[in-house]
Amino acid sequence: MVLDYDVIIVGSGMVGGCLGLALSQTTLRVGVVEARSAVEKQTDDAGKRAIALSWGSRCILKQLNLWQEISNCAKPIRHIHVSDKGAFGKTRLSAKKQQVDALGYVVDAVQIETIVSTNLLASSVDIICPATLVDYAVGSEKVAVTINLKGKEQVVSCRLLVGADGGLSNVRQLGEFGLKEYSYEQEAITSLIQVESDQHDIAYERFTSEGPIAMLPHVDGLYSLVWTMPSTLAEQVTQLTEEAFLQRLQSRFGQWLGELSLVDAYQVFPLSLLRVSKTISDRVVLIGNAAHQLHPVAGQGFNLGLRDAVILADTLMSTDEDVGAEEVLEAYENQRKTDQALVTGFTDSVIKLFSTNNAVLSLLRNSGLMMLDKVPVLKNQFARQTMGLGARFARLRSH
Repeated sequence: MVLDYDVIIVGSGMVGGCLGLALSQTTLRVGVVEARSAVEKQTDDAGKRAIALSWGSRCILKQLNLWQEISNCAKPIRHIHVSDKGAFGKTRLSAKKQQVDALGYVVDAVQIETIVSTNLLASSVDIICPATLVDYAVGSEKVAVTINLKGKEQVVSCRLLVGADGGLSNVRQLGEFGLKEYSYEQEAITSLIQVESDQHDIAYERFTSEGPIAMLPHVDGLYSLVWTMPSTLAEQVTQLTEEAFLQRLQSRFGQWLGELSLVDAYQVFPLSLLRVSKTISDRVVLIGNAAHQLHPVAGQGFNLGLRDAVILADTLMSTDEDVGAEEVLEAYENQRKTDQALVTGFTDSVIKLFSTNNAVLSLLRNSGLMMLDKVPVLKNQFARQTMGLGARFARLRSH
């Protein structure tokens, strides 16, 4: 193991792993500190969650030479149907009208992570595993990083330390980054669902007064359910019999996919909004869920984190200076802050607007969905946002 690196990434999950792969194409010396073994990653319950990949993310993964493998286990979304229970407002998006093969794709997190990990192991990046971050001290030219490697403490150094270690980021906590956290007091119930319909390329977002229901097309004709509701209600719903659970789900979601049935046991996750006031400090940067953890309503979490990773890599590759220098990190943050603020704000606004019984807000959201469906310019902009094709990634459509 090298003791001195240009970049040390803490966390080799989907976001940290993709950053490592992007930097492996450079002359930078890169080390990745990872606590979990490959077996532990594959058996982690969090890996069972479905990830909605935007078209923009597909373009990024293709550039990282990952898409060919991921596409083998990805289910394309060719239509998106957004509706509000008890109202007429609906919006429908089509891949054909956007002139792309798919608006997005659905892949299990564990499949993405396995492919990323396999490619990372074959790259020039040093994988330091199983190892945990103990502490770090920032100096004028380097960061001294203390890790626990196989039960023994060791110090390695780098010019830039990257926290890609998730919502409970140790890098963030040790660095005392200013953290803003808001609990939605909601939980997400997730499961695989068998449907009666033979339409398997439509993603549904169904808003109800209790919270949104997302149904994402999955492999083998199944659908991945993400059902959001207040925590107190979730406690009651998860105590229902399977029959009563399905009846309640069917009454809220409707008959868009015909009769629904459970394929496996459901899981429950608490939901909150988490973000740091600044993603950078002296020789340290946070990316992915370490910097921002979103409500799953719009399926933008991993897509946003992936953009963090590739733009950080682009920034580091385009400089001849010290990769941990203040001006380099500020250049990265300036490129990311608008996208991060827009996606975070949009997601937060949607969940607050569509999880209420307020008559005025209900009228506004219903009118908004109807207008969105009828005004081409608005609909196109909404589609591009959903596809992860902001101005920074518009050029990727042609690749």
